[in-house]
Amino acid sequence: MSITFLIPVFNEVKTAKKAIEEAISLNIPDKEIIIIDNGSTDGTPEIIKEYQHYDDIKIILQKKNLGFGNSIREGFLESSKEFIYLQFGDLEYDINTSLEMLKKTQEQNLDAMFGSRLKNLKNFTELCKATFNNPAYLATLICTFLINFFYNKNFTDIIGAKLYRKDTVKHVLPKTSGQGFDFELVSLICKKKLKVDEVFIKYMPRENFSDKKIKFYHMFNAIYGILKVKLFS
Repeated sequence: MSITFLIPVFNEVKTAKKAIEEAISLNIPDKEIIIIDNGSTDGTPEIIKEYQHYDDIKIILQKKNLGFGNSIREGFLESSKEFIYLQFGDLEYDINTSLEMLKKTQEQNLDAMFGSRLKNLKNFTELCKATFNNPAYLATLICTFLINFFYNKNFTDIIGAKLYRKDTVKHVLPKTSGQGFDFELVSLICKKKLKVDEVFIKYMPRENFSDKKIKFYHMFNAIYGILKVKLFS
């Protein structure tokens, strides 16, 4: 059981160190950590450089922002392990759930496992309440509905955490580098009929919403990516 914790970061000086330390602390014998900085200008690279002498940590410092999609493709190329878990530098997802995701992916021989923030909601009322408390969930619901509708799936959250089996998912990685990358990848995984499941993951939004890199208007990039795969790929 081997796994790469891929940590793509861009201007995460407040949380980058803790994101790396969380990955280091997980008790998995065969693991590596790949940190890809996407041209940060806030001091994040200086934090990352503190780990350059660790044997099981690879560091890639991009000179400019090449986009989230580029970081993920680079991570897949650099990974030497069987599975890849995306550890986002903002610490919104509970990294401990990666252990459950890895175990179930192996047991069920899956190609990917999604970590859903909404899977534990019991009914429509709870979903409405969650969306009222966090309006960003509206984009999640729209995009998840489209994926379920187009590919006859029953996901609750396609935007949450991700774990991938490297050797199968690498063949469907989209060329997009911008905000639509993740949605194109989910669409391609479903369109190519790779095997996917989801588990609940604890979610802690940023205290300062203005620090969040994903904005509400990025929903249109997401919808475009989903439609592009469905109609043209």
